[in-house]
Amino acid sequence: MKSGLTLLLVCFLPLVPLTVHAQGPDRRPRPSLPEEEIEGTPAYAALSRIEVADSLLEPNVLIFCGEQVNLDPSDRKQKLRRELASLSRFSQSLQQKAAYFFPLVEPILEEHQIPNDFKYLMVIESGMNPEARSPVGALGLWQFMKETAREYGLRVERKIDERLDIEKSTHAACRYLRTAYDKFHDWVAVAQSYNIGQARIGTELKEQKVEEAIDLQLVEETNRYIYRLLAIKILFTHPENFGISAVPDYYKKIRRR
Repeated sequence: MKSGLTLLLVCFLPLVPLTVHAQGPDRRPRPSLPEEEIEGTPAYAALSRIEVADSLLEPNVLIFCGEQVNLDPSDRKQKLRRELASLSRFSQSLQQKAAYFFPLVEPILEEHQIPNDFKYLMVIESGMNPEARSPVGALGLWQFMKETAREYGLRVERKIDERLDIEKSTHAACRYLRTAYDKFHDWVAVAQSYNIGQARIGTELKEQKVEEAIDLQLVEETNRYIYRLLAIKILFTHPENFGISAVPDYYKKIRRR
């Protein structure tokens, strides 16, 4: 690899509930390639071409919520490569969905002053399926558990479940993210908390005393969650680096009278 990513500017948004069971482990899409197969994939090799992309502030620096993540350590590069290789196969279909969902979500993120890159969180949470349901009961685009959904203002009743409402659930996700950021002042920690809960992240930050939240030793799902989020951002902003063609406008625009 000619020049690996050395610094990654991470731009994470505050996203999930206060409890340890906030949203539960991430559910989709899941990496499945064996390690020995990943190194031979086009996505694995594509990291060497990322520095030519237009979103880079300077060589080897990617903007993601304005926070810097040093990818010098070889283990960090390996983790990012693994997620890129695994997720690249999903990109074409996800881009089609994004053409519809991103314009709906972005104004709400802006309204709550949440970094725009947190729209990628719903990609790894639900695959942008507003009716996605996890085995543990998380539901909707943002995969809210019942208790967390109610805590952040959603109605979850027998006949009404606002976790299925795209606009209302996005406002709730933003409230969660803002609450988490006010607590941690670190977008990476905020993203981790969306997966495993604010209480758990708060405890681990105090006990492990790491300089960067990305170095927290957590359950495997959460350890991979951050790199999966970064990988999705890279795949969406630089599809050409992974042999993914531009997706035509999949949804017809509605003309307002």
